Amino acid sequence: MKPIRVGIVGLGWGELQIEAFRRVRGATVAAVCDADGARASEIAKRHKIAQTFADYRALIASPEIDLVSVATPPDSHSAMATEAIRAGKHLLVEKPLALNVAEARALCAAAEARGIVHAVDFEMRFLPALAYCQELIAEEYLGQLHRVDVTLTLEQPWGVRGDWAADDARGGGVLLEMGAHFLDILLWWFGDVRAVMATRRTHFPVVLLPPTHPEKSEPPVKRAVTADDAFWCVLQFARGGEALLNVVSGARHDPGWTISAVGSRGSLVVQSGGLLGMRDVDREMTILPIPKRLELNDNPTDPLLWSMAKLGERLIARIKNVPDARAVPDFSAGVAVLRVIDAIRRASAAREWVTL
Repeated sequence: MKPIRVGIVGLGWGELQIEAFRRVRGATVAAVCDADGARASEIAKRHKIAQTFADYRALIASPEIDLVSVATPPDSHSAMATEAIRAGKHLLVEKPLALNVAEARALCAAAEARGIVHAVDFEMRFLPALAYCQELIAEEYLGQLHRVDVTLTLEQPWGVRGDWAADDARGGGVLLEMGAHFLDILLWWFGDVRAVMATRRTHFPVVLLPPTHPEKSEPPVKRAVTADDAFWCVLQFARGGEALLNVVSGARHDPGWTISAVGSRGSLVVQSGGLLGMRDVDREMTILPIPKRLELNDNPTDPLLWSMAKLGERLIARIKNVPDARAVPDFSAGVAVLRVIDAIRRASAAREWVTL
């Protein structure tokens, strides 16, 4: 069977996708696209990719492409994905799927109507500790959930990450960029959310960027920031239990992220890629060995590259109609996350609980 030919639009995060798809059997990266045509050509040459485009419409229209991966800033996702759906191309879209729930629902409905395979790049699902947690939770390791705490602390203020990342109107901010991943994990583990309380903050409305040419003694550049650089939210799940998600940037240190879940029968803690667990029958918290079938390769050592490759394997299998091909986080997962994000925004603005 011929390999599925992948076209990647956007070569920031998309360059990592090139490496990921190169590790997926049955897939080949046939084309790349970036608004900076020279950058696209340079990256294509380095990775020995045949076709380059500066206009995403041309890549989507190419008969040499079966699967389009949209890895551009969030404000472009809806238009690009809509174009690919009309062309009948299978789709992988970076998270968030769109800027709002209405756009995301429209994409999901259009993709289903066209009969294409569609996925959102929630690659964190494939990190071994998180994947094994999902299995343990489904097997009632925790019992009834009481509380799950998610903490993420970042060293630099979020606004230093780029023009669009600092712009709320373009889909920047830690809620859409980092919060979306953890919200997807929580929904995957514990199901629908029924109510939300939240606060969003922009602690650093102006940030200083390092000079582009420090050798010329240029002064730092000031940038205005409109996107959130911190937020917290409390989620109440429809089936019981709560989650507290706390994300802050500009902390001057970067301890990473931790997920700690407590239930009526046991506890699970994910930190630094490791998994700890304890049930009523155990004497102490212990490291839980993760099944080999969930392990990632370690060369190169970037776990997100390999978790993305795992997602790619499932996506290609579904496109090829492989029997018993496993599910991917599809556009409905993207809609579900944006519903919660919309509720977080409304709860923060109103300073009250919002019911979904």
